[in-house]
Amino acid sequence: MKKYKCPRCLVTDKVIRYGYRKKVIRLFCNRCHHLFSINPCFTNGKAFLNDHLDGLSFRKLAVKYHVSKSQAWDICHAELKKLPNNNQFTYQYCERFSKIFLFDGKYFPIASEKHDWVLLWGIDYFRHDIPVFTIAPAETYQTWGRYFSFFRILNLHPKLLVCDDHIGLKMAARYCFPGARVQTCFNHFKENIRRDLHVRSEEGKQYKGFMTRMESILSSSNKLSDETFNHWMFTLYRDYCKDPLCVSILTNTEKYKKELLAYRNIPQAPVTTNMIEGLNGHLEGRLHSLRSFQTIQHARLWMNGYILKRRLTPFTDCERKFKYMKGKTGVSQTRKQGIVIPSYF
Repeated sequence: MKKYKCPRCLVTDKVIRYGYRKKVIRLFCNRCHHLFSINPCFTNGKAFLNDHLDGLSFRKLAVKYHVSKSQAWDICHAELKKLPNNNQFTYQYCERFSKIFLFDGKYFPIASEKHDWVLLWGIDYFRHDIPVFTIAPAETYQTWGRYFSFFRILNLHPKLLVCDDHIGLKMAARYCFPGARVQTCFNHFKENIRRDLHVRSEEGKQYKGFMTRMESILSSSNKLSDETFNHWMFTLYRDYCKDPLCVSILTNTEKYKKELLAYRNIPQAPVTTNMIEGLNGHLEGRLHSLRSFQTIQHARLWMNGYILKRRLTPFTDCERKFKYMKGKTGVSQTRKQGIVIPSYF
């Protein structure tokens, strides 16, 4: 009969079987009078972790694998701790990134914290890989500066950064990458205009024509030349010069003109953050079933595992100009030549 070691006094000759509970063996130590249990059945930790990262709560994991909720948490936590740090993984295995990145932040709840924390991350537009991430208490210039410092350690210097109209993000990007262009997302910029005009309510009904013309100027499928852009802006000013709200919006658009047209002379450059917004939506679906994390440490471990899994999972629904990515992983597009990636999932 196999002998088991007491976890308290570390002896084996005084440990006796005390009974069974389903598949669990209950044991008793006659030396220190400690009662403990052992589950001799094999548990596939990788399958456990995959289901958890796919959104299964600990309660559903416990039902599926016939274990307790605390055991489910212990198994997932142990498997998450085995994974390498995503940023160090990038430093060790990846280097073939493109020069265009999309950045955004995603807030999520932590039970032990009064306010939500935020995941700061970015994706390579052409390679669909996520080289660096970090979590922080809020989106500020300091937290974004710390995030971009990882890029410099990895010797990554983007040529174009696409983001929403967050001043802290833009300031940190310009400080860390003086030669890079910052492209303001067209969708976010237009949404700010809609909010100012209240076009979705009866109050802003009179501005719907103005908003339609602004949308045609700031269309992702209609990249205008400088001459055409200036001409359309002038005609808008000519028609609405007596409305102070429209004039203020046109003035602000002219002020943002350099950031709105930063994509110029960069082939196939994006003008929206739709790609990373899609990742945010996917992450929101995973977090919805988990509700919240108990601690910051577990949130950091889980986010690290989730991002690594995304990077190592083949894409299945890539279309149009990204058809070449179907069946491939993000890491396969950026890994160093001659490097074999270990299997983690």
